[in-house]
Amino acid sequence: MKYTRLKNYIYPVLLLFVGVILYLPLLKNQLLDFWDDQWAVMNEYTEGGFHLHNLWRILTEFYHGQYAPLNEYLYLALYEFFGYNPFHFHLASMLLHVANIGLAYATLRKLLILSGRVDRKNVNILSFLTILIFAVHPCNVESVAWMSASKVLVYALFYFGATYTFLLYIEKRKSIYYVWTALLYVLSFLGKDQAVTFPLWMLLVYWFLNFKLTDKPVWKTTIPFFVLSLVFGIVTMLSQSVSGQGVLTDAPAYPLWQRGVYGCYSLMEYLSKSLFPFKLSYLYPFPSAIGDPLPQWLLLYPALLIVIVVCLWKFLSHWALKFGLLFFLIHMAIVLNVVELSRFSIIADRYLYVALMGIGFITAYFLICQKMKPPGKIAVCTLFACYVLYLGIYSGMRIHAWHDTDTLKKEMRDLLKQRDDYKPQEQ
Repeated sequence: MKYTRLKNYIYPVLLLFVGVILYLPLLKNQLLDFWDDQWAVMNEYTEGGFHLHNLWRILTEFYHGQYAPLNEYLYLALYEFFGYNPFHFHLASMLLHVANIGLAYATLRKLLILSGRVDRKNVNILSFLTILIFAVHPCNVESVAWMSASKVLVYALFYFGATYTFLLYIEKRKSIYYVWTALLYVLSFLGKDQAVTFPLWMLLVYWFLNFKLTDKPVWKTTIPFFVLSLVFGIVTMLSQSVSGQGVLTDAPAYPLWQRGVYGCYSLMEYLSKSLFPFKLSYLYPFPSAIGDPLPQWLLLYPALLIVIVVCLWKFLSHWALKFGLLFFLIHMAIVLNVVELSRFSIIADRYLYVALMGIGFITAYFLICQKMKPPGKIAVCTLFACYVLYLGIYSGMRIHAWHDTDTLKKEMRDLLKQRDDYKPQEQ
C-alpha cells in the first residue's frame, strides 16, 4: 500500500523537477524594455501601490485595449516588494508554470480515472507523458519567458483549477464544488480573455465521462457558464474598442472570407508547431495588409485542410483522437483569426499554452495504450524519448532567445536574412 501511494507521487514530483530545471536559466533574463514590457509591466497601475483607488482602477479600467486585472495585480505585488527586479518577475513566471504543470497533471489524472476509458494501471503514466510534453514544449516558452505574456499563465492556473473542481462536482455532486468552479472561472477570465472557452470544455468533459449531451442536467450545469462567457466576450470587445480596435469600432478589418482563409492557415500552423516545432519566432506578421489581396499561396490552406480531414476521417472515430483534437480546437477557437480581434501577429506561440495538452494526449495515448510487439515498442519509445529531448533542448534555446531585447530581435534579423527578398535598411 505504501509503495502504491509513493508511486502515485513519483510522476508529479518528476514533472515539477523537470519544469524547474528547464526554466532555471530564465532567472538570468531581463525585462524587455522595447517589447511591450515597458508599458504592459511598467505602468502607472503597477507603481500605484496597494491603495483602494488603484486597486479599483485596475479592476474597472481598460488599458491599451486589454483587460487582465488579475495579471496586473501580480505585477503590482511584485513591484511593491521587489521593484522592477527581473529576477523576481521571472521567478514568479517560472513558479506559475510549475504550478500549472502540477495542476494539469492532477486534473488529467482525475479525468481519466472518472472516465474509465483507460486501464487504471496506465492512468499515471499516460497523464505523466501528456503533461511532460506540455512542460517542455518550446511553444510554451513565450508564455513563461515574456513577462508581458504572464496573463496566459494566470488564466491557465485558474482554468485548470476550475476544471478540477468541476470534476469534483461531477464525482461528489456537492454544490460547493460548482460554486468553486464558477469562482475560479471568473478569476481565470480576469487573468486573460482566452478563458471564455470554458463552457465548451465543460461539454467535452461531460462527453468524455460518457454523459449524454442531450440530458437536461448537463445543460442546467453549463448554461450559466455560457451566459458568463457571453458577458466576458462583451467585456473583451469593449476593452478593444477603447483603443479603436475590434468589432465595435469602424476600424479597417479583413473581410470575412479572408479571415476564413487565415483561420485555415492559422490552424495548420498551430498544428504543425504543436507536433514539430521549428523556426519559432516572437513575431509572425500577417502575410498581407488589410485591403490588399491575399497571396495566392494562402488559398492552398483551405484545400489542404479538407484533404487532411478526408484522409483521416476513418480514424477520427477513435475516442482518444477525437478527444485530443476537440480539446485542441476548443482552446484555439478564438485565436484563429476567424473572429475579428485586435492583434498584430497572425499567430502567436503563447496561444498554444493550454491547447498543447490535446496534442500531447494523442501522442502519449498511442504510445502507451496501443498494443505492439517488443521490438516495435522499443523503437517507438526510443523515438518518443528523442522527441521529448528535442523539445527540451529547443526550449532551452528559446529561453536564451528571450534573454533581452537584443537577443530577441537578433533572432528576427537572422530569420529575415534567410529570405530571398531581404534587403537591409540603409543607415
